[in-house]
Amino acid sequence: MSQQRIIWGAIVFSTVIYLFVAYSLAPVPVRPFQESVRTPITLAMYAAALAGFIAALVIPSMLQQPQRVKMIAALALFESCAVFGLMAALLHKDWRLYIPAWIAALIGFLREWPRDSGFQD
Repeated sequence: MSQQRIIWGAIVFSTVIYLFVAYSLAPVPVRPFQESVRTPITLAMYAAALAGFIAALVIPSMLQQPQRVKMIAALALFESCAVFGLMAALLHKDWRLYIPAWIAALIGFLREWPRDSGFQD
């Protein structure tokens, strides 16, 4: 297995762990999802997740670094989407708030799937 795929898998798996953390700390939401998702703090977390997603699309291509550094930077920025979703979920004790930001992270991760057998600089 290539080094790129190991790194990719580890970062993707970390977001699965975040889902288990969010669910285990708040398995029964205290209010309806529509109410939780419309709060200013949730909207701010989702805006930050969107900013991280956009940054992951733009910033790595601007770096004058080897391809492996660009990939890791993009994965870290995509992971930030999940982290912001986790923060919203924990603040409102509603694990469902994690899901939209996690989906954004997963879309980004799929975009960064390692295409070659190793780091080619």
